[in-house]
Order: sequence, then structure tokens, then C-alpha cells
Amino acid sequence: MLSSSLIGLQPERAEFHQDPLADIHQILTDTRRSKVETPRNIDTSSAFSPPKYAIWVNALWSLSLVLSLTCALLATLIQQWARRYVRITQSRYAPHKRARIRSFFAEGVDKLHLPLVVEALPTLLHTSIFLFFAGLAVFLCHLESTIFKVVAVWVGVCTLLYTGITFLPILRHDSPYHTPLSSLAWFLYTGSFCIIFQSLQWITAFNCFHRTRWERFRALRDQHHEWFSHGMEKAAKDFALGLPSNIEGRALIWTLETFDEDDEIEKFFEGIPGFCSSTVVSDPRAAFKTPNGEKISEALVGLMCHTLSSNLVPEPVKQRRIEICSRAVEAASLPINRRIFDRILYKDWDELLNSVEFGLFLRRITYGDPFSAYYSQCITSVILARVQDRDSRWFELAMDQLGVSESVLRDYLDHGDSLLLANCILICRRTMHAYSEHGWERDVYSQSRTLESVSELDIRHTLPELRKGFCTLWNELADSARSASDRRTRSLSINILMHIRNMYTALHESTSTVPTRLSTSTAGIEPILMLPCSYPLCNIPAHSPDLPHLFGKMAASATRPSALTSKDSPPAVLDNDVPGTCPSGSVPGAPSVLRMNSSHIGIHVTGKPHAGHVRE
Repeated sequence: MLSSSLIGLQPERAEFHQDPLADIHQILTDTRRSKVETPRNIDTSSAFSPPKYAIWVNALWSLSLVLSLTCALLATLIQQWARRYVRITQSRYAPHKRARIRSFFAEGVDKLHLPLVVEALPTLLHTSIFLFFAGLAVFLCHLESTIFKVVAVWVGVCTLLYTGITFLPILRHDSPYHTPLSSLAWFLYTGSFCIIFQSLQWITAFNCFHRTRWERFRALRDQHHEWFSHGMEKAAKDFALGLPSNIEGRALIWTLETFDEDDEIEKFFEGIPGFCSSTVVSDPRAAFKTPNGEKISEALVGLMCHTLSSNLVPEPVKQRRIEICSRAVEAASLPINRRIFDRILYKDWDELLNSVEFGLFLRRITYGDPFSAYYSQCITSVILARVQDRDSRWFELAMDQLGVSESVLRDYLDHGDSLLLANCILICRRTMHAYSEHGWERDVYSQSRTLESVSELDIRHTLPELRKGFCTLWNELADSARSASDRRTRSLSINILMHIRNMYTALHESTSTVPTRLSTSTAGIEPILMLPCSYPLCNIPAHSPDLPHLFGKMAASATRPSALTSKDSPPAVLDNDVPGTCPSGSVPGAPSVLRMNSSHIGIHVTGKPHAGHVRE
């Protein structure tokens, strides 16, 4: 295209020869002439004027070509200068001599403005590209209108994007986009506002204006003058340093995401207590607020899962990492919340359910909400049920969870699955108490995972007082499933009964209160399991509690009065004829009227939902 445009600057050959065949005939027939005469129709004196568009096209494209070649030459020279600088400043001299040589040439780089030359290289290249686009638009404008419109639209879009990128660092200090003209635009922007605010300061200097306006304009002038003097990068750095403390949290997340090895993550958490006590950051704890704190907590629990579930990690390393994680959680108040517990129960970190150390770690944490505290108790109960290696650490966790002494705990271990039964009774009561007290919606999966784990035991060879405590719990749940007015309470009671029904069936084999509507082989999805009448009441006198010291402080904490308690009611009648549940007499093995003395078992069985009270 360049060659064809250059042709437009010269006259076409057809303009010199109006009739070329006539000229040839005249030359051939006139053999007497000694030399060739100039064709008679050629008018060499006529002047040729090229079109203006051809001049513009050639000027723009020629200038674009020259700038491109200049950029190539300048890039080659800069590369040679850089190599020369490195070769001279890193020569094999003594350190003090090499320092003098480097300082000497570094001063030359600053004084001769080499950085400006480097910045000029992309500027010239960008200018060359836009000159070529301009020449192409002019050329196509006189060639074909359709092609010109298509190319002009694309060139216009690129120009608008380039202009927006040029001014974007002015509008957003954190913008990674800029062009070589952004610095020039920054100086024009800050310089213009500096002049404007200086003028406003002079105007408001008169007494007719309030002094606060004059001070405000002066502050704005000083700020823009500082930006103008130090440049765009210095203004962006100052803006970043003046941001609130939550940006440190994002920086911690970015740092944590770059780590792949457990050793690196361990060092990260090891430094959290020092970060929280640092005086450099105004509010260090703000860096661990949601959502940053949740992401850091998930990484911490993930580290513990990798450590505690591996057989390749030495025991001293495991203990060290647990201590590091504990100190990090305590120092930064990291949230160990429902999302993390769900990932543990949903088998993302299922290995932690086999770790006593993780259970002890959960017991040392202070929780900010009751649901997380309840979840922690559920996971601890699952750990106690699943771990078979019952060493001193397991004893520590079990005594803390159940609230019993070591002698009572050993007595449980000497009698079959008595400890597992006590653990099951405890978590069932705490589930009823927590959900009724706080009005939570039932979490089907977490409850099912917990209750399935803690109910896998043989109840037939356990301590009699624990079996009595289980039957008391069963009657309370069955009563609540029939007569509770709250839909959530009834649903929760049925869900617990559904998971512990096999224990009840095994305990009441060959008795009149064994369930007949279902069996141990009944699938968990059968509709019969959702009916309250499927769960009969236990009326065997030998299963009535006689106030033994069952669980120590567990009894007091797990069976506190709740929304289900009817503490001061007199003994009442339990009527099985509850609308929507079971017809009277339809529950096999359950009497139509059941009376219990409150002074004997410490509870009242009424037509309303309640929780039992066990006296210590």
C-alpha cells in the first residue's frame, strides 16, 4: 500500500502519451530523420499536482516507519548500555573498589536521565502505531467506504480504550493499567488543580470569606502540589499506606495462598501471635475479621488434618504444630465456626474425627456463638466414640467432655460399652437443649452424622444406671414427639429417636415395650420412622431411675431447664390420644395412662414437652 500511495505523488505515464500508436507510426515512416524527435503530442510543460490525501497518507506512513526503525535502534542501544553497565559495575575487583565504580556509573545514569530514555521507547512505539492507523484510515477513506467504516470503528474503539487506560491510574491509584502518556496526564491533572486551588485560596483570602474555606483550599493545593512534585507512583504508595487495617488481612491471605508446603504454613501461623502484638499495625486483630479470618482458620484446620492424619510426621512435630495452632487461634481469635465443622463431618477432613489431639484442641477454644460451641461438643463425642487407643490423652478428653472423674470413667470402661452409652446420652440431651433454647432449624446431616457415630454400641452389657438413664431419655423424646406444640421440637425428637431406636430395641427384646412397627432392619428412609406412634414408651419398673450419680457435672450441664421443661407442674397424666400422632392404645406395649412420682425420678411426664432433671 505504501508503494501504491507513492505512485500518487507522480504523474501517470498515460498523461505523457495521448496517442502512442500514432507516435510509433510517425517514427517508423520518417526514416530520413537523423535522430528521434520528441513525440508531437507530448506536453512536458504541463504541471502535475498530487491529491492531498496521498500526501497525508505518505506523510503518516513514512513517519510511522521512521519512528518504528528509531525504536528498534533505541532498543538495541539500551540493551548494549545495560550490558556495558553490568559488565563494568560487576567486574572482579575488591568490594570497596567495585562499590566506587558502581557509585560513579550510577550517578552518570541519574545525571544523564537514562530512565527517561527508557520511558521514551514505548512512547515512540505507541506513537508509531497510531500514526499508521491514521494513515490507514485516510487511505481507506478514498479507496472503499465499507472497508473504511469497519476499520474506523475498530481504530476508534482502540483509541477510546487507550485513552481510558491512560487516565485510569488517575482515577484509581491501585490500577495496574497505564500507558506512557499516563505520567503526562497525571502532571497535567495535578498541575491544573494546583493552579485552581491556588486561585481559590487567593480569592478566599479576603475577609468576606470564612477562614475554614481558605484553609481547606490551601490543604487541597498543598496536596496536589505534592502529587505534582513526587509523581503518580509516590501518590499511589501514600494512598496505600493510609488505608485501614483490613488490607493487612488481604495481604495475609495472599501470603498464605502462595505456600504449598506444611512447613511454610507452620511458619506462617507461628508468626501470627507476633503480628497481633505488633505496634507497627494500628489494629492487628482487624486483619483476622470475616472473611479473612475464616479463610485463615480453614488453612489452620487443614494443616492440623495433614499433620494429625499422617504417619510420616514425628510425634514431636505434631505436638509442636498443635501448640502453634492453639496459640494462633488464641492470639488472633480465629473463628472455628460451623463451616469448618461441616467440612469435618462431610468427610473433607474426616481424619480429624480419629484424633484425640484435635478434640483437646477444640476444648481449649473459646467460641463466639453457641452453635459453634455445640458443634464442637458433637465432634468431641464422635472422637470419643471412634478412637480405640485410650491413652492418657484420651482419658483427659473423656473426663472433660463427660464431666466425670477418672475412677468413674474406668468403671464405665470395665462394663462393656458403658462409656459409649454415657457419651450418647450426653450428646442427645445437649442436642435437645441447644436446639430448643436457641430455636435453631434442624441440621439433618450434621445430626445424623453425629448420632450415627455415637449410637453404635451394645447397650445390653452396660451399667444398669446408664440403661435407666437411657430409658428416661427415650420416654422424654417419645413424649415430646407426641405432644410438643412446636413443629421443630417434634421433628428433632423424632430424628433422635430414629437414630437410637436400635439401642432401645436391643434393650427391650422379649418385653412388652419392644417396638412392633419397626425393627433393626428398617431402613432409615421408611416413612414409618417419621410417625411418633412408632416409638413406644418404656414402662418397665426396673428401668426407672433411682437417682444414681450418673454423670457428675454432665447431668447439671446437659439437663438444665429449657423450653421443654415443666419443672413445677404436679404429676400429670400422659395421654396417648394426641391429634395427628397415634390413636389411643395403638402403641404396642405402651399404657394409655402413665403416672410417675416426681420425687422418685426427678422428672414430670406431662402432656407437654419437657426435659428431665437428674439430681446429683
